[in-house]
Amino acid sequence: MSDQSIVNRGKNKDSFSWGIILIVLGGFLLFDRLDMIDARDYFKYWPALIALIGVIAVIRAKNIADVLDGFMQIGFAALLFAIIQNLYGLTFRNSWPLFVIAIGLNMVIKHFTDKPKN
Repeated sequence: MSDQSIVNRGKNKDSFSWGIILIVLGGFLLFDRLDMIDARDYFKYWPALIALIGVIAVIRAKNIADVLDGFMQIGFAALLFAIIQNLYGLTFRNSWPLFVIAIGLNMVIKHFTDKPKN
């Protein structure tokens, strides 16, 4: 199999994943516009889209760095959800250092897992 076909297959998977997310989001917004649901009742769950993207990244990971990125997105979504729900007393004001720590930790772990191949 040529390198170009592998690249195109990856692009098709990306298009498929984003297509599914857009279909679900569009259907949700359509139901809101048709007064079948009230989107405000469900808006507090928007971090689930970030978590879904993270799960897709973990499933499709080709190396440890991709797995770490996926888990980072899932963790980011969980933290956002906890902030929105005011779980554990978290707010955007008091929890932003957690985002900084998580990004730094991700960078340090990636440094040790991305060993150059000689």
